[in-house]
Amino acid sequence: MAAKFEVRSPKAGQYTWVLISQGRTLATGERYARKASAEKAIESMRQAAAAATVVDLTLAPARTAAGAVARTMGRRVGRAVVKSGAAVERAEQAVTETATGTAEVAKTVVKRAKSSAKKAAKKTKAAAKKGKAKKGKGKKAR
Repeated sequence: MAAKFEVRSPKAGQYTWVLISQGRTLATGERYARKASAEKAIESMRQAAAAATVVDLTLAPARTAAGAVARTMGRRVGRAVVKSGAAVERAEQAVTETATGTAEVAKTVVKRAKSSAKKAAKKTKAAAKKGKAKKGKGKKAR
């Protein structure tokens, strides 16, 4: 018995198609609002099925030279990406450590500068007091 397409109407205003062979359903179509749309889908199925190829996805892909090269290159590129990522992390860490070290040095320099400024201010005050004291003694002696 040959296969046949049936146009069905499960509800009013809805149409679908079914491909049947030897009493078994081989394929079904979606629901259409118009009968002409269902018939057009049947024609599209006929044309597509006539030229369709069979692809068995349960078989492992064939091992070809091109496939081996692609897998090898994929692994090498992957390793290179990982290595470059590690290099970037090391560079970032070095910059962070350098910046932290520079900040510590800057803090030390600022502390020393403040200390030196305080000492210089004390010396200036002491010298100014000595100068006032000498001037004051000189005026009284006259």
